[in-house]
Amino acid sequence: SQRVLPTRLPLAAALGAEPPPPERLGPYRVGELLGRGGMGRVFRAERADGVFEQQVAIKLMRRGFASEALAQQFAHERQILASLDHPNIARLLDGGTTEDGLPYFVMEFIEGQPIDLFCSTHKLSTIERLRLFRIVCSAVHYAHQNLVVHRDLKPSNILVTLQDGVSLPKVIDFGIAKVLSDSLTVAVSSRVGNLGTPLWMAPE
Repeated sequence: SQRVLPTRLPLAAALGAEPPPPERLGPYRVGELLGRGGMGRVFRAERADGVFEQQVAIKLMRRGFASEALAQQFAHERQILASLDHPNIARLLDGGTTEDGLPYFVMEFIEGQPIDLFCSTHKLSTIERLRLFRIVCSAVHYAHQNLVVHRDLKPSNILVTLQDGVSLPKVIDFGIAKVLSDSLTVAVSSRVGNLGTPLWMAPE
């Protein structure tokens, strides 16, 4: 299942008990919690308006992080996903705001495993692992061509699913990504502290 692991510092500090999410967000019925990230919680959800059936993942901003700066960063992630269209990057489907003002967005649901766990579970050979790695590099290259720098690439943010026997990696969680285009650059990360995952950060 889609996962967002609580590894960002310092935003992932424990906040105590959080209220349950709304039962409905737009046309979607909210289900189980899939994971927590630095700014949001991710839930499995399903289309519930009778128009068609669809499983999705919904990222909802955590109440304790609802400051103006972080709301801007959350909206920034949503805009980044809307600007990217690549088969190996999780797609944005919809977005909105709850009745009490918390932003959320709807993504494709990925039934997969982090890339390192997938490689171990399926006992992939070195050649098979390199093939997966090349696909991931293609997705990252596409993002870079669109002036998007992910800034938190790690195994838990690359999920791999099997489709008709073919391994399909998906890059997820652009929560602290930076857009180098003047029209979209949001200088939020410098104001909210040292975001990222220390184990996977570039030395600089």
